[in-house]
Amino acid sequence: MLGERIRELRKRKNMTLRELASELGIPFTTLGNYERGDRSPDFDLVLEIAKYFGVSMDYLTRGDDIVNFDEYQVIRYTEDFNQMLSKTEPGVREQILKIHDILFFLTCDHAIGNQENKELDYLQKIFNSILKAKNGFGMGIKKGGFSPSEKYELLKLAQKEKEEIDKSLNELFEIYIEK
Repeated sequence: MLGERIRELRKRKNMTLRELASELGIPFTTLGNYERGDRSPDFDLVLEIAKYFGVSMDYLTRGDDIVNFDEYQVIRYTEDFNQMLSKTEPGVREQILKIHDILFFLTCDHAIGNQENKELDYLQKIFNSILKAKNGFGMGIKKGGFSPSEKYELLKLAQKEKEEIDKSLNELFEIYIEK
């Protein structure tokens, strides 16, 4: 399995045995032995090969279909999202899917083209501010309610995050106007 994966990755990069062996600092005959399965590389070399090709060690050694951590995150997120939706009431599920569609349409042109990502930066700032505010309010919930000083601190947090959102929205609208 390991040898086959090394050969597959090498060929994808249109490299010869000698070229990859040179990059890894090993004799090409040794690399040939690894690819044929006659010998096995040590842990450090497997790690170096994984880093060189930008793949996980599991992809190299166990034959996992998931090539790297980014791909793992996408698959895991999709599974988690689908599981959450399956347990959600229909009306709420519809709202979540509408929000998901909006996010998709706001961001999909960045996935396709090599455009400058200022728009994504501002969108991320807006959502981070909303999340910070929500977490700040949620962490302050306690039995008996908030004291006046706690309410004041929560209002300061809300105001700060609102200012960040307003600033990011203004920058975002400038981008949209310029397009």
